[in-house]
Amino acid sequence: MKKCYFAFVLLLHSFIYSQHGIKDAVSLESVPFVEIYSDKGNLIGSTDVDGLLSKDLEDKILLANAKTLTFVNSFYQNKVVTMDDFNSNIVFKMNPIVNALKEVVVSNKKDKNQYLVLKTYVRSLQINNDRVHYFMDGIVEYYISLKTRKVKLKFLSNRSFENKSIRQLKEKGFSRIYFQIVGAPMLSEILDYNKLNDNYGLQKSAVDVKIKNKGDDSLKGSLYLNPNGTSLTLGIITDDKPKVMKGLGVENILNNYTINSLFSNKEFVDIGFDSLVYFKETHNYDIKAKKDKVTQKVDATHEVFVLGYRFSEEIDAKGLDSNYSLIHSSTYQDNYWEHVNNALFQPLPTALEKYIAENLTEMKK
Repeated sequence: MKKCYFAFVLLLHSFIYSQHGIKDAVSLESVPFVEIYSDKGNLIGSTDVDGLLSKDLEDKILLANAKTLTFVNSFYQNKVVTMDDFNSNIVFKMNPIVNALKEVVVSNKKDKNQYLVLKTYVRSLQINNDRVHYFMDGIVEYYISLKTRKVKLKFLSNRSFENKSIRQLKEKGFSRIYFQIVGAPMLSEILDYNKLNDNYGLQKSAVDVKIKNKGDDSLKGSLYLNPNGTSLTLGIITDDKPKVMKGLGVENILNNYTINSLFSNKEFVDIGFDSLVYFKETHNYDIKAKKDKVTQKVDATHEVFVLGYRFSEEIDAKGLDSNYSLIHSSTYQDNYWEHVNNALFQPLPTALEKYIAENLTEMKK
């Protein structure tokens, strides 16, 4: 009976469909790449570069049978709406986070220093078929070569959690295929104006820079000023042009890869690692083992909150860690996650925190 009801709702929805959108409550500009979570803690999907919900996403929201939705964007306060509100309104407004930053000036040292070191708080989630599979956070130092701009990293402290009720991609006897994309993300070379200019067509105005695909001139994102500095939003891979990858017995389709970043300076051409305040990326995959007919949906989000900067003559950490690598046991001395001094830090959506607390187990030695 419930299936018939939802089929009727979707049919009715197709006749009265009006596209929802999300806007900045102050400027009334569209807010791109807003993640939408249900009250069960699962990520339903995200808006496009124009801040609009696709028809497919609207249908997924109806099928989620949620009572409330939480809208999440790094530069805005989380917004919770009831399904009654969602069904009654077309446009939703999100309040920007206003906490003006003091611009960080990191001189271009020409002495013996070889590395810019960013001390950060990293938070990472992997969600399989709408259920959180892994959660990991920690204090991480990123070492950025002043010469080559290559980046290496080291976890100083971490917590690692696993949902043991979720099966791996393939489990038969001793044959298992793991797909893990949780841990500290790679800080992309795109976080630099010159590299951004090399890869995309930039259309600069007094208030923003439109980022366009060089091939077809389609809009991929933008640089724009906000009270906290310069914001970057970019859809590197989007639904209309997914990336198919095969290897090690796994086929995966990367449907979306988006980033949001904040820089402390207010000159577009000056953005770079030395002014980075915040970085977030989201990945959305469809994955299956070679002989499987059914795919798993995997969503991953990684956040980097910069806590401080320093220079170093060398990489003064032992035993470096890898990007997107799960550390299989927690190691920490204090509750570092309770003291994240960054203007954009917000707790995870309440339903998501609740799901993690009730369903995931901390990994310990």
